[in-house]
Amino acid sequence: MDAALEVIGETGPAGFTQPRVAARVGLRQSHLTYYFPTRDDLLVAVAEEAVRRRVALLREVQDAADGLDEQITALARVLTSPEQTRVLLALTQAADRNEAVREAFGGLAAGVGPVGARMLTAAGADADQAAVALLQATSTGLAVLALARGSDATDLTGVAEHLLRTLLDRLARKDTS
Repeated sequence: MDAALEVIGETGPAGFTQPRVAARVGLRQSHLTYYFPTRDDLLVAVAEEAVRRRVALLREVQDAADGLDEQITALARVLTSPEQTRVLLALTQAADRNEAVREAFGGLAAGVGPVGARMLTAAGADADQAAVALLQATSTGLAVLALARGSDATDLTGVAEHLLRTLLDRLARKDTS
């Protein structure tokens, strides 16, 4: 899976092939196709693994944080790190053409939703569906912006923290007004 994630992150879905993944890991293609008979089978497995890793990382970061401020800082760091975002964007593109990948990739929103709800609750905001969706959309936008800015993204972590704090504060004030 590590090799497959690297290949899709580097080449996107167009360059994602079984021979390329097999070569990266040092296997004959026949060994890879034994477990993943088609490219689509491998692509679905990669989507499931990428989603699992992203959700696990966000939960881990949230659990390790001591309070809301540390959660926001940790989330901003995750969002502005381009490696996983590159893979997730490639899978988004693949999901547009492959329903099985789309279904596997749909687990991202389902897995990230409770993390966002927990953060909203910690901020004193109502963790309703609209607020969770707004937090997810903002987080996705920050991740894509960081990827687009490349090496200039280091200064974006502070901006991401500020934006997330402002959003959470605004949502919490909405609930009390």
